[in-house]
Amino acid sequence: MSQSLNDGRLPFVEPTDGACIEGATCVRATEDRTSRRGTLYRQILLGNRNGQFALNLFADQMAAWNGIRQGDGVWVSLVGRAGSGGYGPSWSHDGVVRLDDAHPFRDDLLPPCPVPEEELRERFAALVARMSSPAAAVLAAVLREVTEEAYWRAPAAQRLHHAVAPFGLVWHSCEVTELALLMATLPRYTAMLNRDVLILGGLLHDVGKTMEYAVQPGVGITRAPVAASRYHTTLGVQIVTAAVTRAEAELAAAGTPRWLVDAVLAVIESHHGIREHGSPTAPASAESWVLHLADMASARLAATYDALETATPLDEPTWYRNGRDVIQAFHEVAVVPEPAPATDAPIAQPQGEEPPSAADQPNDPGEVPEGVVRLIVNTEDA
Repeated sequence: MSQSLNDGRLPFVEPTDGACIEGATCVRATEDRTSRRGTLYRQILLGNRNGQFALNLFADQMAAWNGIRQGDGVWVSLVGRAGSGGYGPSWSHDGVVRLDDAHPFRDDLLPPCPVPEEELRERFAALVARMSSPAAAVLAAVLREVTEEAYWRAPAAQRLHHAVAPFGLVWHSCEVTELALLMATLPRYTAMLNRDVLILGGLLHDVGKTMEYAVQPGVGITRAPVAASRYHTTLGVQIVTAAVTRAEAELAAAGTPRWLVDAVLAVIESHHGIREHGSPTAPASAESWVLHLADMASARLAATYDALETATPLDEPTWYRNGRDVIQAFHEVAVVPEPAPATDAPIAQPQGEEPPSAADQPNDPGEVPEGVVRLIVNTEDA
C-alpha cells in the first residue's frame, strides 16, 4: 500500500526496498545527463514544502514524463529499490500524472526557507541591536524605500544558493553579516574594522535583489525586466542613495555621518570583487574585503550543501560527483549587465595596497585529480 501524507503531498522519506509512496509535488528542475558509462538519463528534481530529492529516469521511463516541464505540478507514485553496486536504496518511477495549472500544490514550486521565520527575525533584530543609532537610521530609511515586506520576501538568488522566497535574501544577508562579525573578532583586525559598516553593509549588500528578482506563482524565481540592463550591485547603490536623499533631515537628526553612507555604498558596489562578476569597483577598504569574503563563503557553502543534499551519483563516488556539480554550476556563464556608474561622483577610497586585478583571478577550475575536489568558483550569483 502506498504511503502519502494526509494533505496529499508526496512524503520525502528515505527509500527502502519494496516501499511505495505517492503524492503531489512540483518539478523544480530537469536536466538530461550522461553517466560515466555513457548511459543517457534524465534527472528530475521533485519538491514540495516537505522536502525535495532528485529522481533519475532512464530510457524506458522517460516517455511517461513527456510534456512535463519545470514548474509543473505532478502526482507521482514511487517504489523503493534495493541498492546495488555500492550504492544505497533509491526511489524509482512507478507512475506520474500532470496536475492542472490551477492546482494549489504548484505554490510549492519554490523550496521553503529551512530557517524558521521566527529565528530569522531574532537574528536580524540581534544584529540591528549591535548597530549605533546613526547606522540604524540608515537601515530604517532603506527598508522604507524598498518596503520591509519586499526585503523579507525577496530571494537571494535565482539558483545555486539561498534561492528561496520568502526570506532568502534575509537568510543570506544575516549569514554574511554574522560571518563578517566572526572575522572581526580576530585580535589583529578588530581595531581596524568598523562594526557599523560591517553590519549595515552586510544587511544591505544585496538589497538590489529586491528589484533584480521577481517571484511568479507556478514559474518560480525570475529576473525582473530591470535586470536586463542593471545588476543588483548598481541597483543597491541606487536604492541606498535614493533612501538617504529622501531621509536627509532624519539622518541629520540622528547624527549619521556622510562617511558611513559612503562606506556602505562602497561595500554594495564592490562585494562581488571584480567587474566581470558585476562589481563596478574592487574592494578597497578593510570592511569591503571582509564582506566580499563573507559573501563568497555564504554563497559557496550554501551551494555545496544543496549539491550534497540533492545530487544522486550513478557511477561515481558521492564526494566526487557532488563536488564537481558545484564547480560546474558556479562556472556556468551568467549574463551580467555592464555595470552603470554608481554615483555622479566617485566614492573616495582609502589609500593602501592595490586589490588583485581581474587577470589574477582564477577562471578555470582545471582538471580535478582523482581524490581531490577543488572548489574554485566565481560569484556571479552570490
